[in-house]
Amino acid sequence: MKPGQPRLGAQLWLERDADAKRVDFLVRQAADTGLDLLRIFLMWPWMEPTAGEWVFEPFDAAFEAAQRHGLGIKATLTANSGPWHIGTPSLLHSTSLTLDSGQRPAMRRYVETCVDRYRGEAALRQWIIWNEPLNYVVRPNTVNVARSDEQRTAWAQLLSDRYENLSVLNRRWRTGYTSFEEIPFPEDLAHVAQRGNVWESYAPWLDDYRLRVRVLHHELAWIADIVRSRDPHTPLCFNPPDTLSNHATVGYDLTDLAGIPDLLGATFHAPWQLTFAPPEAHVPLMIAGTSQLAHAAAGTRVEVTEFQLGNTYYAGRKPLGLDQSHICSAFLAPLLAGAESVTGWTLNTRAQDFEVGDWGLLDDADQIGYRAAGVRRVRDVLSAMDERLGAWTPVPPQALVLASEASQAVQLVTGFPMPPLPGREDDDAIHGSALLTTELLGLGIPSAMMPVASLIAGDRPDATLLVVSHMTAWDEAFAHELLRRVRDGAHLVIDGTSGHKDLDAALHRPWPGILSDPLGFRATGLRTDTDGYPVTSFGAPVGRFPLVIAEYEFADPAWVAVDHLRLTGRAAAPCVWTRRYGMGAVTLVAGPLGPALVHDEGSRPLARQLLSDAAGSGTRIRPLSEHTIALTVRGQRADAVGVLAPAVPARRGQPVRLRLPAGEYVDLWSGAPVHTLPGGEVTLPAPDGIAVIAGADLAATGHRG
Repeated sequence: MKPGQPRLGAQLWLERDADAKRVDFLVRQAADTGLDLLRIFLMWPWMEPTAGEWVFEPFDAAFEAAQRHGLGIKATLTANSGPWHIGTPSLLHSTSLTLDSGQRPAMRRYVETCVDRYRGEAALRQWIIWNEPLNYVVRPNTVNVARSDEQRTAWAQLLSDRYENLSVLNRRWRTGYTSFEEIPFPEDLAHVAQRGNVWESYAPWLDDYRLRVRVLHHELAWIADIVRSRDPHTPLCFNPPDTLSNHATVGYDLTDLAGIPDLLGATFHAPWQLTFAPPEAHVPLMIAGTSQLAHAAAGTRVEVTEFQLGNTYYAGRKPLGLDQSHICSAFLAPLLAGAESVTGWTLNTRAQDFEVGDWGLLDDADQIGYRAAGVRRVRDVLSAMDERLGAWTPVPPQALVLASEASQAVQLVTGFPMPPLPGREDDDAIHGSALLTTELLGLGIPSAMMPVASLIAGDRPDATLLVVSHMTAWDEAFAHELLRRVRDGAHLVIDGTSGHKDLDAALHRPWPGILSDPLGFRATGLRTDTDGYPVTSFGAPVGRFPLVIAEYEFADPAWVAVDHLRLTGRAAAPCVWTRRYGMGAVTLVAGPLGPALVHDEGSRPLARQLLSDAAGSGTRIRPLSEHTIALTVRGQRADAVGVLAPAVPARRGQPVRLRLPAGEYVDLWSGAPVHTLPGGEVTLPAPDGIAVIAGADLAATGHRG
């Protein structure tokens, strides 16, 4: 993080009739809150209200006011949300893709008009080329109204690229086609009376995921190429909103997406995307999601493009109220974790067609209230970090929680005909992996989520802990990379619902695939109980595996049961085993560990114990208070640890406790000195639940810049 770079932003909501005076007032309010950046949507329906008639006034005023008040503009293009005269009436903004190839000339004209008009503006900092891109799956027995002529052409090309010849496709699909061009989309493949049946071939639907990845890439790359042809210098960005959902449901391949923009952004709206976790986990989940983006490909630059800045009422699956401490933490934490900037939604509340009071950082009279007052505090502490540390960067992760989009596709298709149950829901794998990452952060272990493609590519070879949970399917390349890293000294934690299929949904024999023979064990099958499987530690309850556990045979005597972790009933059978392998070790867990966290918060003690034991005793910085995380950064001149906990009312007045290396430090958030007690314990009042402790040698590894 370079000192002084713009880092804090908010969406400026521009009404179509806003005059220059109103726009200047809002921009001045943004500057007075301490923001560096403003995001504006160049709303196409407002910009071209009738074909060929262009209206620029509120947008011009925003660029001019931003320059006047020293703020940068993140300009968001809305080419997928056109006006009525291209065939999309009424809707102001959408997440749909191009609905008809006939719209493309108008889309191109809109993009070129925006870029040509604003590329020379001094306030322009970034083009967000597509807001919240996704490509939803449409499940069997549902009409897919978004299929287009372009998608039909892409479908035939994908199948031709993927299958050596039609006989290979027909054998796997159980069909008899004579050309790739005649093959229908999966939803139209089976007889109408048999669609959605459990006996349908999985292959067409797995290929549909690959099609949705390809189509989404084409849309984004097409806009990126147009923008770069007119403005080769301004950085490009887009912000996937579902990085913590099953990626197969929305057509994501993060490694593929990372190759398009200059920065990969993300949206984390807690009322929509984080409802699977309690509020105290929302900021740690933002860190988990950001880390997954950062590891999508080596060298990926990341930002948080949207997070909630105000209270919600009608908005969201689970409306959520925020106070100043929540907003401060959500701005600060991703920056400490490596995001280049963090932008909230929104600065001011939308006036027409939306519930008053939803989302705004300012109050409903556009005044700086209790929420907005916190932004200045974040800006001040960042300035203090810059002054004391110089340039700074997060320490590299010691633990990697691995996620597989191809496995999520197998899980999605497998679950199509069946009602969701805890332990087999679409999002169980990704939600569980994210929550495991938050538990690792709560143990003080620098951690990140990582796509399997990045692991196979050799990213983060120094990570000492690898966690694989509820990863149904994998291929040989991934399994061999796991074995190689364990032989070289890593500790692998793997659970009982991982590795039983390959990426074409075929059963590995034996399973977990590729690992069984060299590690000397095999799964004999799954045992099922819809009530789940309670687990005890020394007789005390510590969690519950949802739905299933794996049963194993061990051929190698190196395997040892963790005697104190047992299932209740069933003769108190062991449910965790360990062994050494090469220079490393493996911990095997009978049940789905991540989904246990998703469906039963009482499983946190089990997860924390297993992760802590696997990570070892080398953690120098460790939170001791509940729901507290520590993020360590290494600077040119000194280091710092960001401590993020619930605010004091949620802690019932208790202080925040953590363990640090013995020394004398200063809390840059409060300005107070920090002294370690014997044993390295620190007690902090932290009324906001925030501390930024600076001093020498807090980062255990790495070199000063």
